[in-house]
Amino acid sequence: MNVQVKKVYRNDYLNIISALFKKLGLPQLIDHLVPVDPQCQTRVSDAVQAIIYNLFDGRQALVHVERWAQEIDLEKLIRPGLHPSWLNDDALARHLDRLYEADIHKVISTCLIHIYRKEGLSLRAFHADTTDKTVYGAYESASLEALQITHGYNRHHRWQKQIGFGLVGNEDGIPFYGDVHDGNLPDKTWNPEVLSRVHEQLKQAKIEDEWIYVADSAAMTKDTLAQTKAANAFLITRGPSSLRIVKRAFAEADSAHIPWSDPFTLAERNGATYRVWETSSTYEGHPVRLIVVESSALDQRKGKTLEKERTKEAELLREEQAHWERHPFSCREDAEQALASLKASLRPRFHRVEAAVEEIVRPKKRRGRPKKGAEPEVETLYFLHLDVEFDQDAWEQARRKASRFVLVTTVPKEWKGQPMDAQEILKLYKGQISVEMNFAFLKDPFFTDEIYVKKPERVAVLGYLFLLALAIYRVFQRRVRQFITPEHPLKGPGGRKLTRPTGQAIFQLFQYVNVVLFKLPDGRIQRSLDRSLTPDQRRILQGLGLDESIYV
Repeated sequence: MNVQVKKVYRNDYLNIISALFKKLGLPQLIDHLVPVDPQCQTRVSDAVQAIIYNLFDGRQALVHVERWAQEIDLEKLIRPGLHPSWLNDDALARHLDRLYEADIHKVISTCLIHIYRKEGLSLRAFHADTTDKTVYGAYESASLEALQITHGYNRHHRWQKQIGFGLVGNEDGIPFYGDVHDGNLPDKTWNPEVLSRVHEQLKQAKIEDEWIYVADSAAMTKDTLAQTKAANAFLITRGPSSLRIVKRAFAEADSAHIPWSDPFTLAERNGATYRVWETSSTYEGHPVRLIVVESSALDQRKGKTLEKERTKEAELLREEQAHWERHPFSCREDAEQALASLKASLRPRFHRVEAAVEEIVRPKKRRGRPKKGAEPEVETLYFLHLDVEFDQDAWEQARRKASRFVLVTTVPKEWKGQPMDAQEILKLYKGQISVEMNFAFLKDPFFTDEIYVKKPERVAVLGYLFLLALAIYRVFQRRVRQFITPEHPLKGPGGRKLTRPTGQAIFQLFQYVNVVLFKLPDGRIQRSLDRSLTPDQRRILQGLGLDESIYV
């Protein structure tokens, strides 16, 4: 019996992503939104899947996707009969153009709404934020309505050519809304605009219920507050320290009579404890709740700033000490005046300084040798003596104040039958990290390397496909985390226990899954895994409602 090995595919985790993409019904939805062109050998859904699977496999430029497609199990991942040569860069570029013409924002928005329905995800609260992505090259477009790839300052205040990403999603990081926008669009403009668009998406999903919009301090504007109300939503944001109502809240929080809450913790890794105190005010005619939060985990940047201030203050005080010890006064009156001036100018934050006039009687220096038997002349001089001591209480108080911030919210104290006290508002705000983790995905060179296309329209479409890939990644991660518990963790590299594994950690468990294609004597092709799946691999597949058939 002559059995030949026809091909070996390194399938690893791509088959899981492919199976999930299809179980969500996204290929059919995309082809419905952008109908199949009978003159094309490929469908738009083929191009979308190829680009997204290539992204998960370590993204390459479109010109290399055809060669990459020759090395993967294309018929299993996308559909039977699909040939790698059909996924050349010209064909992919044409599909990008068709997606743009079909309104790529609407296509991806419809896909995201579809995912939320399929997964039965909560629409109670959404977290919103923006980020930027550096791009290179010259981009030309005949349309003024196309994405404006412009120079702007990124989050690190560097001048660069960039595009912007905007995301609104739930606490699991699954986007409900996403956009690719001009590189210099400010957050203060983006927030009110996106509130209106999310409201439209909710109406499209036939949901007219109230919801909560959580965003960073750029959302604290008159326009955002007005648009939040118009969008049937409530706002939770961080109050900028420059606002008058925030300054007043900080000042009141220092009063001795303020009833701070007992310390409490949230489900966080750093185990930080919090105290909260709430007051109320109005801003631009809108009644708001102000929640002063004190955290035991000092913000890293603020901590460094305080350390620098303390070090600088100590150095200045040492210089003052050395200066006045070398600066004598001939009369006490002058020394007393200098002392008064010094006390008025010294305002140390982290040190206690005791300054006094010190009288010293010493032999008067004369030129030449003194006469034999002559009584030495003496002089009385006055010095300023500084005694500097580190003030531990002042230091702790400064750290405590630096660890405080103010949350501003329009959420009522009771909403949908649930108490929305200060602790619950803080818990919702801390979920903002889900959006920040998404930005790590969008900026990871493995997933979203440089964008090698020439037209801004195609840059925009690729950006939206990155957002769709992010949604798939987060759904995959959420599904796995639902059946992985601290009592029954996964076993990661080195025997490490994984209780809340990331998508990438799960990918690593499938890194060496290969499929071998055997050609049988009768010409039939038989698929087989090159080795048995491990218990953890089987557990993940079963938890996702899958089995070995996704490979063979």
